Amino acid sequence: MRVSKVLRAICGFTREVVIMSAEVVGDPRPVLRVQVRAKVRKRGCCGRCGQRSPWFDQGDGPRSWRHVDAGFATVEVVGAARRVDCTTCGPTVAAVPWARHASAFTAAFEDLVVHDAIVGNKQAAADRYGISWRAVNNMCVRLATEALGRVDLLDGLIAVAIDEVKYKKGHKYLTVVCDHVTGRVVWAAEGRSKATVGAFFNALGDRADQLEFVTADGATWITDVVAERAADATVCIDTFHVIGWATKALDEVRRQEWSKLRRAGAAKAAKQFKGLRFLLRRNWEHLTMGQRETIWALEQVNRRTFRAFTLKEELRDIFALPLIQARAALDAWLAYATRSKLAPFVKLARTIRRYRDSIEATIEWRLTNGIAESNNASIGRLRTNARGFHDPQASSP
Repeated sequence: MRVSKVLRAICGFTREVVIMSAEVVGDPRPVLRVQVRAKVRKRGCCGRCGQRSPWFDQGDGPRSWRHVDAGFATVEVVGAARRVDCTTCGPTVAAVPWARHASAFTAAFEDLVVHDAIVGNKQAAADRYGISWRAVNNMCVRLATEALGRVDLLDGLIAVAIDEVKYKKGHKYLTVVCDHVTGRVVWAAEGRSKATVGAFFNALGDRADQLEFVTADGATWITDVVAERAADATVCIDTFHVIGWATKALDEVRRQEWSKLRRAGAAKAAKQFKGLRFLLRRNWEHLTMGQRETIWALEQVNRRTFRAFTLKEELRDIFALPLIQARAALDAWLAYATRSKLAPFVKLARTIRRYRDSIEATIEWRLTNGIAESNNASIGRLRTNARGFHDPQASSP
């Protein structure tokens, strides 16, 4: 068997790579230095855009690339790095079939290191292969850019979830867009404003007309832009956030009643009342019998707080009803909240009337922002494992 064939099998070179020679140097750890060149039909292409171009010069002469280790030996690939005169990119190092542009490592070595960085972390991969953390980071960027260049994440979107996630202290946020069909993040950018959402629709272009559903948390910086740029899309307000509005209104009523007791000098009763904060936030079906008895006792002790808790639970139950029944129940709830004489719930009733179409759409189509919240949690875990990111794009696709 020819030595070149053995080397090709060991190094995993494709047929576009011609092995010229090989030697072993170095001590105590050997280095297998393999001299290679590209086949004629693979020469003369721009390393950036791939366009076939005339030769420009010899560049800086032969260049070496770190390759996947062969047993105990470090493998080093050596080849020419001539430049071509690309009409688009200008003088550029020609593409080679064994490595990516502007890299000191072969494509096979980068694939291996990035895999280890994904299943572990960048520092562990750097330590294992004896390279710097920044080199590993640059490999990840190159592979991610290459992979994203093969797909269009914004193609075929019909239902998206839009939300924001904090990536750094000091009110630093990313706006994240997820596809309800695939469950993956398809777009992300720094900021949480109308301009940021507008940038997403700019990237989407005419395909915005294909959007049928958009789920969000009711923030006007999202809904206003959606109404303008995707007028035919149905906006669904996330169930969790609507119930969150009711929970916040309930807590405001509880604080008002606690303040009244404290001002009246009933310190003991006020202390007991303050302890109800987390109990009142829980869903009825998650309460123990003793906790339910505590809630029932409120009807005699403090009817306003009991009424607020009832309003919160009734609103939550509406989202489990079929649409026709939910509409009737929502009418009754709005009338009850408006007459309740509880200022936070009177205000909440006005808010729900303003978003009623979106709330009914949520009930009809059963779409929530849960997929966005799940991806945001994953982004948060990545940020925690990495001990934070300087660049917000490190958290985005």
